[in-house]
Amino acid sequence: MRLILDRSSERTLVAFGDETLTLDSRDDAWVARLRDFLGGRRPDALAVGLGPGSFAGIRAAIACLQGMGLAWGLNPLGFPSAAALALASGLPEVTVVGDARRGTLWAVRYAVTPDTLRQIGGFHVLDAERFVPRDDMVTPDGKRLERFGLRPVEIRAEALNETLRRLGDALTPDPLPIYLHPAVGAAHAE
Repeated sequence: MRLILDRSSERTLVAFGDETLTLDSRDDAWVARLRDFLGGRRPDALAVGLGPGSFAGIRAAIACLQGMGLAWGLNPLGFPSAAALALASGLPEVTVVGDARRGTLWAVRYAVTPDTLRQIGGFHVLDAERFVPRDDMVTPDGKRLERFGLRPVEIRAEALNETLRRLGDALTPDPLPIYLHPAVGAAHAE
């Protein structure tokens, strides 16, 4: 069974087979809770959400699965966290919108069919002051973006597993976070 970990949003999501563990992303003991959730069971594959979202959370999740992978001889694969939200939305075309901080939002559009999950275009960074929500938009950041009235989506193990099945060859073999902003200080580099 595949172990899937996503720490890109307000909640840490863990899926192992058809079981889901959901934690508050501010939970400092998330690694211990992950260990307890596995209860000695060993996955045969690893996958990690690459965001966009909480930069520290994403990097911690990647590092955690890379460490587990070293011990178990497994290489984690990465996937855009927004893809799972698109699938879980139940909409045939959906825009996933999240908090990109610094007064901005990120958005990406997906087409969802019974067999595929296809990203339409790239990730966009939008000015939050000019943002106009639509009915076909969902968010992983329900609390932070509640002022826009976007529909939050809950993701369970089934949606994570189905997302990875539909993405197939599009999974990233060398997981790195999805960056939306230049690194701090990059604009000041000489």
